[in-house]
Amino acid sequence: MGDFEIFYRGNVGLVYGLMLARTGNASQAEDLTQETFLRAWRSFHDVATLAAEAQRAWLVRTARNVSIDAWRRQDLEARMSPEPRDVSGEEGEWDLRLDVMQALAELDDGDRELVVMRYVEEMNSREIGEALGMPEGTVRRRLSRCREALAQHLSAWAPDGGVQ
Repeated sequence: MGDFEIFYRGNVGLVYGLMLARTGNASQAEDLTQETFLRAWRSFHDVATLAAEAQRAWLVRTARNVSIDAWRRQDLEARMSPEPRDVSGEEGEWDLRLDVMQALAELDDGDRELVVMRYVEEMNSREIGEALGMPEGTVRRRLSRCREALAQHLSAWAPDGGVQ
């Protein structure tokens, strides 16, 4: 297995999760993930010389730039059209998923990235801080604020119907 393939396999979940959080669309997230790794492949001779943490930080910055470039290319109507619902599953499950996506969409891009890195990629505050170039305490404070906002938005799904 080559160095780039190892790099790709170790980071594709992170990039896809970030792109999915930014776009809310699985197909678009896949395309943007592919674009991010294309840029990484083109610059891999430089990226390969970095330490693992620095490689991840480079990749997060590149993913952010790719998503911003894509966002700029889209018009407002295209960004606002929802992804079609799959009606084959349980209605309540889809309602919850849609509410979670809506709650995540209400966070700003930076906060949404933090949530994905912490809860999808299971990175700790130190790792997130290194990847994004911010102090560990700032990461924890912002994550706490995000949890509160998400809990409030999703309070109807709590067993007692209130914020937990």
